[in-house]
Amino acid sequence: MLKFVIYGDTVKNLNKTFICKYAVIRRDDMTVIAEMDFFPDCNRSLMYRDGRYVRFLPMLQNDIMGSETLINELTIRAGYHE
Repeated sequence: MLKFVIYGDTVKNLNKTFICKYAVIRRDDMTVIAEMDFFPDCNRSLMYRDGRYVRFLPMLQNDIMGSETLINELTIRAGYHE
């Protein structure tokens, strides 16, 4: 599990030079949520916020990410559809 410190600064200029390699930016108000020197080395991961910390937890191949197709995916796995 990777752990990073959260920053609440608003990005006023997207051309700003970050001192790190990666930044997670909230699109609604362009707030920098997290800055990190490296990104999790996995295909898919979930980001959890806990106070001032961000945790990236890797997802397994058979884990389902909630989306508009979630109900269909669950019924297929249960054997109701093919």
